[in-house]
Amino acid sequence: MLSFDITDRHVRIIRGTEANNKIKVSAAASIDLEEGLIVNGHIKDIPKMATIINDELKSKKMADKEAVISISSNLVIFKELHIPKAKGTQLLSMVQNQMQHTMGIADDYSISYTIAGEIEEDGVPAMKILATACPFEVVDCFRKVFSMLGIGLRSVAVACNTITRLIINDPKMKAKMPLLLVQIDPNFVSLNLYEDNQLTFSRFASIDAVDYDNSEDYIYEAVNENIFRMFQFQKSRNGDNPIRNVVFYGDTTEYIRLTNSLEQMDITTSLLGVPNNVGGYENFEFQAYANAIGAMLRSNKESERINLLEVDAAVGRTSAGASFVVTVAVAALVSIALVAGITLGANIIKSQYEADTAEIQAWLDDPETAQRVAAVDAMQAKIDKVNNFKGGIEKAKAIFDTRPVFNTQVISDIESNFKGTTAEIISYNFEEGAIMLNCRADKSTDPSAVIANFVEQDIFDNVTYTGFAKNLSGDRDYYEFTVTLAMRVPEPETEEKGAE
Repeated sequence: MLSFDITDRHVRIIRGTEANNKIKVSAAASIDLEEGLIVNGHIKDIPKMATIINDELKSKKMADKEAVISISSNLVIFKELHIPKAKGTQLLSMVQNQMQHTMGIADDYSISYTIAGEIEEDGVPAMKILATACPFEVVDCFRKVFSMLGIGLRSVAVACNTITRLIINDPKMKAKMPLLLVQIDPNFVSLNLYEDNQLTFSRFASIDAVDYDNSEDYIYEAVNENIFRMFQFQKSRNGDNPIRNVVFYGDTTEYIRLTNSLEQMDITTSLLGVPNNVGGYENFEFQAYANAIGAMLRSNKESERINLLEVDAAVGRTSAGASFVVTVAVAALVSIALVAGITLGANIIKSQYEADTAEIQAWLDDPETAQRVAAVDAMQAKIDKVNNFKGGIEKAKAIFDTRPVFNTQVISDIESNFKGTTAEIISYNFEEGAIMLNCRADKSTDPSAVIANFVEQDIFDNVTYTGFAKNLSGDRDYYEFTVTLAMRVPEPETEEKGAE
């Protein structure tokens, strides 16, 4: 089997076998792509991409009939959800519906998930889910490329999920949690947070020297900046469980400098090592191909649904989900019709044979009548299942209605505090009611003015500001600062408010 790790500028290819959760690698290849052929995961020239891959496979004699893919794109959306306990198609449908409602995304996203643990909210048990939403067009690009190559595409998954298979199966990694896994590339930084042997948060950030004044150290600066933001985010999200270990892989040329910087904050660093279940890696650099190797491991159907090919190509929903709804509707209609028919028949017979109870008893004992009663019981059982599912949906709605929603009104409330200043928001991070704003301003007095506006506004809780850092950029100096805050949980409407 072939395994591909594809980014905007590189294709890493592994050929190997997987058996009993062990991987043996027999060959490896790497392709450097010209700028613009892939942009944010979108392949701009599908025939050209197919030709490039085909030529490399032929030159390295790596022909195979099946392949799996690990992809990276800053268009992928990550979100933690809390879902009532469910399994299979039910769980996938609930994840898809809540992602679309909470994040405001359309049906043209393929949505996958991993189960990150269990929680209890207001006495109701629920599952903690890390969901990913990838534009369907990105997935479809790779589907078309491999169709042209004549290679069966078995799986397409986001890189954070493929590398997770290696991490959670390595006991050495489990001992370091909570840990931050950082993949470094000249074009992006990918950060995955692991707690209790589960992936609990993921962040992908494209980087460019232009964003750092064309500095030769832009990779080092970008990695440092993104790690610091993750530390702040974890502190606001779970202050009792701070990150103490950072593991690097990918382009690790800046590892020593990053280690020296992080040691000052009492952070332990290390490089991603080769797990015991991976062999045959002696002839290539393991860290460069770690995502591709992880993609070869089989997924655990009980705890994850990460293969983007398994969701419907048009709307990001499985056909099984639609058929489930149709089946329930048909079962309900059949049950109602059958029960009505049996009841009507019984009433007619009773009126006709009221004087003769023996004949009525004979009718009741008739095998055909027994079959009809059994059919009614079976249909009633289906109706009970429908009612149970309805109850689960109502519980999900009750949980969802009490959670803060990050929407356009929240963004408008936040941005109103920046008016009248030179300060501006560079990026947002939102996680379960906690918001982190990465900002900059031309004047050193503007950060504190923004914080004062937040306090006076009195809409958000735990507004935190730790100071600013001056950034010298040649023609323009500006001040970088970070603001963290929490959304207030909406109060439930009382009967009195409802009457008003």
